[in-house]
Amino acid sequence: MRIGLLGGSSFLGERALPLLTQAGHSTTSFTRTLPKPPCPGVTWRKADDWHGLTLDTFLSFAPLWVLPDYLERLASTGVKRVVALSSTSRFVKQASPDVREKDVAQRLINAEEQLEQWATERRIEWVVLRPTLIYGFGADKNISEIARFIQRFGFFPLIGGATGLRQPVHGADVIQACLGALSVRGLPSGAYNLSGGETLPYHTMVGRIFQAMGRPARTLPLPAGAVSLGVSILRCLPRYRHLSSALVARMNQDLVFNHSNARDRLGFAPRAFHLMDEDLPGR
Repeated sequence: MRIGLLGGSSFLGERALPLLTQAGHSTTSFTRTLPKPPCPGVTWRKADDWHGLTLDTFLSFAPLWVLPDYLERLASTGVKRVVALSSTSRFVKQASPDVREKDVAQRLINAEEQLEQWATERRIEWVVLRPTLIYGFGADKNISEIARFIQRFGFFPLIGGATGLRQPVHGADVIQACLGALSVRGLPSGAYNLSGGETLPYHTMVGRIFQAMGRPARTLPLPAGAVSLGVSILRCLPRYRHLSSALVARMNQDLVFNHSNARDRLGFAPRAFHLMDEDLPGR
């Protein structure tokens, strides 16, 4: 297939590109700056260069709210199916007390709706994939951030029992779902949740991270106010600027999503949550 890709320099995109090449697809990746080093077998174009391009399918690893800016150019390529990565955050953060999180949720919702309307009007197949808590390759901003905190401070703070259920999904499983969504015949247009293969309490998830790092599990139960204050202080550091006190408050909230549609339609079979060395930062 002739595949276009947005977000080829993202931590998922750069791992998907070699797989597309190995499968024999002709891939054009759009970027603002050329990657170092570029992936062999992939044609790189500047994000505003769509001249003379013909595509069969299009895959976006970029933040979903970026995609609407490219839809009209995409329509000129004759594309037949568009696959875009969204997030279950559109549900989780919609009622967040944090203004920034609510904004993220609304931007995801708006972008999904724009893609659906655009594709429906043009009779183009569309697929939105919504992963839960992505981890893997030591490059994510979820599990890797917890691991970095443990590396730096030697413990991890938990609110109360930290019993909220989580479904971490490995980035490699997300990539496979994306590649499947590009080529499965007769795939109904719509949104598909991509949750992990294991549902476990937040405190157990943190314990697994300690175990993978070869460290004793040192957690510190704290009241919500103390942890929120700690997050506010940490946000002064560039590495932790994205943290939110609302994220802390969710430690005891169940965030569980059914991926049966992705299983049935895409053959999605995510792994259980067991970290390998390569899934940890700095390994």
